[in-house]
Amino acid sequence: MTQVRRQPQRTCLGCRQAVDQDQLIRFVRSPDGEIVVDLRGRLPGRGAYLCNSRDCIEAALRRRQFDRAFRQECREVSVEQLTIGISRELLAHLGSLLGMARKSAKFIAGSNAVLDALSRKAPLAVVVLAKDISPQIGEKVRHKAALQKIETTNLFDKLELGRILGRAERSVVGLPDGKLAEAFLDDLHRYQDISGEC
Repeated sequence: MTQVRRQPQRTCLGCRQAVDQDQLIRFVRSPDGEIVVDLRGRLPGRGAYLCNSRDCIEAALRRRQFDRAFRQECREVSVEQLTIGISRELLAHLGSLLGMARKSAKFIAGSNAVLDALSRKAPLAVVVLAKDISPQIGEKVRHKAALQKIETTNLFDKLELGRILGRAERSVVGLPDGKLAEAFLDDLHRYQDISGEC
């Protein structure tokens, strides 16, 4: 009989709810007292956890929960600074996941190739459009993706998207169904929740 392994739980400093650890954002305190975002949970030291919510960040800072969690005073930080730090880390990780897709050749790049895949009803999980894509092409891709209920998002600019994929400028990238696309969508939703971008 196979035992189901339980996910460790941690308490959010903001709402005080016990949640699976992988659903929370981990923070550590640097030696000089700065609160550092640790999305991957790999930095050394005692961790403190928050839900992926501005409300929880505000509550934790208002009640000075980081000082209590780390058992020493932390450097003063605003909700905005913490939110920007989390957003930056999540965006960097989304870029890393696209880079992994490139290395494993699990992506479709270029507006024509993605439109063709959408016409053939290829099993795409998500379509990433550059922020500076031409409005006509962007609308065409969004429309075809919406017909198949495939999520679309605007991230990076064409130059950055091309650099991540090891190519010239790219305005559209599609990720097929699979574990990589699932991980990308999980972090994308976290990024959208915390940054307010869609």
